Amino acid sequence: MIDRSYLPFQSARDHQDRGMMKWMGFFLSEHTTSLDEEKHKIIFSEELSLLDKLTLISQLYAGQLIGQFIVKEGNQKVTYQGQVIEVSKEKIVVKSADKLHLVEVEDILAIYLLEGEEDE
Repeated sequence: MIDRSYLPFQSARDHQDRGMMKWMGFFLSEHTTSLDEEKHKIIFSEELSLLDKLTLISQLYAGQLIGQFIVKEGNQKVTYQGQVIEVSKEKIVVKSADKLHLVEVEDILAIYLLEGEEDE
């Protein structure tokens, strides 16, 4: 508590400062907007090299395994999950449960193997 006994007015001596509470609504709104922008931001420094991408894709294709592909489309990240059914140096075709996705290899940001979901 701040000592204000030196102030001449009673109202000034009894004043209770709310501190950051008066800014809290503004902070939460700005913070929420910032977090939303951060979620959709693509960090290109974490991108796989072309050789790494092709190696992982060929392993998924040869083993007929289910993979998850995080792909850059515009300024957003899109996730595709499925089996690689066609491979070329520039593009791959991923067969998901409902449709086929044509994906440019250079737009792939991450590739994950989904364990226990193989088609036998």
